[in-house]
This record gives sequence, structure tokens and C-alpha cells, in this order.
Amino acid sequence: MMKSVEEELTCMQESDECKGDVSYFAVSGGNAFPRCAHHIDLRMDAYESSDLERYADSDVAPSWFDPADAGERWDDDY
Repeated sequence: MMKSVEEELTCMQESDECKGDVSYFAVSGGNAFPRCAHHIDLRMDAYESSDLERYADSDVAPSWFDPADAGERWDDDY
């Protein structure tokens, strides 16, 4: 359900740590959720340090990648 323009957004992680304006925020095209500026910063830090982001443009597969798991390849050169 969409909130009306007059309703104030509340950070989905509402706590004493909340700081800054609350706005809808999505990472990498996912679903958007209301978060305060502080929690947006924390979410972005977590995303940027994740394996998916860290290895996104790498030619070298991470140690945990096993092509036998799903018959996938790390790169398109096959």
C-alpha cells in the first residue's frame, strides 16, 4: 500500500540510531523500502562490501564459486 504524500515516512529500521531524512531506497534495482539517511549509508556499506559487488566485474571467480553446482560459468568465454 502506497503512503499518501501527506503521511510521514518512517524508517523500516526505526531505532534510536535513525538520523536524517527518510526516503524510499532500493539497492541494485530491488524493492524500495523507507530508510533514514543513516540506515541508507549502512545498507550501502554492506552492499559494497558484499561478495556479489566485490566480484561483479572480476575475471577471477571467488574461492567459493563452483561451476559444478548449477552448471554455470564465471565468465562468458567458453
